[in-house]
Amino acid sequence: MKRVAIIQRTLVQYRQEFFDGLKNALAKEGVELTLIYGKQSNEEGLKKDEVELSWSKYVPNIEIKFGGRTLIWQPCLQELKGKDLIIVESANKLILNYLLMISRRVFKAKLGFWGHGRNRQDTENSFANQFKYLFLKQCDWWFAYTSGVKDFLIEKGYPQSQITIVQNAIDTQFIQQEYAQTTELEVMELKKELGIEGEQVGIFCGGIYPEKRIDFLLEACLNIKKEVPNFHMIFIGSGIDALKITNAAMQYPWIHYVGPKFGKDRVKYFKISTLFLMPGLVGLGILDAFALETPIVTTRYEFHSPEIEYLEHGKNGLIVANTIDQYSRAVIQLLLSGDYVQMLGNCRESAKKYTIETMVENFKTGILQALN
Repeated sequence: MKRVAIIQRTLVQYRQEFFDGLKNALAKEGVELTLIYGKQSNEEGLKKDEVELSWSKYVPNIEIKFGGRTLIWQPCLQELKGKDLIIVESANKLILNYLLMISRRVFKAKLGFWGHGRNRQDTENSFANQFKYLFLKQCDWWFAYTSGVKDFLIEKGYPQSQITIVQNAIDTQFIQQEYAQTTELEVMELKKELGIEGEQVGIFCGGIYPEKRIDFLLEACLNIKKEVPNFHMIFIGSGIDALKITNAAMQYPWIHYVGPKFGKDRVKYFKISTLFLMPGLVGLGILDAFALETPIVTTRYEFHSPEIEYLEHGKNGLIVANTIDQYSRAVIQLLLSGDYVQMLGNCRESAKKYTIETMVENFKTGILQALN
């Protein structure tokens, strides 16, 4: 039996179904999967999105402050003995990665990188990215989030034959089922609870941190409200910038901050919403927009995650100029014209394309190829 280990700095809620599915898929191929994970830092923990899996192994992270930066040591060498393939997140601050890059030349274990290939929340020529590029090819296999990440890796000289496009996803099928099972009575009760009478409702769902551009969104909401009197805005999530939303909700009764929500508790808020408003960093949240039939409106922000590739402008969402005025106008036009209705069918089709089942199959195939 071949043995594979995946090491995650943290284990977040939206990865639970993926890891369960991957473990089962690999077992059918005679491959044993070990998942090793740590916990978030205090600041990250404000997102309140961590979970545990009964079959996984928790190993506490050790943070080391060095030159104004935080490095992380994952003390799991004992758990890696006898593994044929070790898959790690591609991140500069993970000390274990450098040790594994060296040891792969001595011991039998192959090394796989999983991720973006670069820090997309930083500039191309930043020190952090230039440093990362030094090690891009120091592995035996790459598990790229999207086709765009694969293209980037090839551009940097990594062999095309050793790259798997994972097609990063969440469990859209389960979300769609929850959406379909949410009743009109539940919708009516929630709207009554929030004091919402019309259909012109925006929603934000995700981590609440600087890259999400909460100030930008709140100012845009004020502009929208002036032109769309029945407009309401719902915020779901938690994070270091949550106080900004709390204060806005206290000042404006049409802004509703409900904190972090998961499962059906989260789905019902999307059921009463029309547009997913996220002018800042777009990542896997775009799949919520597809599965929950709430077209996303974002901007040409330079620090989006790779999943922004899934957005087809004018079909399953909208990407507009990176100004508050242009963004506000785009949302106002969609709400007043009702043009967003034409995007709903495309959202459903996109949700069928980007699924956790496909991601599991892609990842499993990549692991089997890497083991050969």
